[in-house]
Amino acid sequence: MATKQELREALDDYVKRAQASERVRRTLKGWNCVMHIQASDVPEAAFTSTVRSGELIGVEDGLIGQADLIIRGSSEDLANVFWGDENPASNYMQGAIQTQGSQDDVMRLDAMAMFIYLGQ
Repeated sequence: MATKQELREALDDYVKRAQASERVRRTLKGWNCVMHIQASDVPEAAFTSTVRSGELIGVEDGLIGQADLIIRGSSEDLANVFWGDENPASNYMQGAIQTQGSQDDVMRLDAMAMFIYLGQ
């Protein structure tokens, strides 16, 4: 099990890698999305990440505002995806990570996660 702090560190690293990736920035172009990230086994590990005008802004503690996309999973599974240690597509397909939102938002999240995982 990952702690709230470990998950936060993984998310912060994920945001830095997303912001540094030209391919991710092209994929996110024009996207606006508020994402709530929730660890099912660590109730206090709840975060909000915002994409505004195609730029991943950052991560805040707590569930802030109305979510366009909700991402849930165990703290360990979430941390492994955000650290880039596990293939995000595999985790989605196995049901370890669940998403709730529009198909467009889920597809953009999937693309961003895969580019970061592949280091592109």
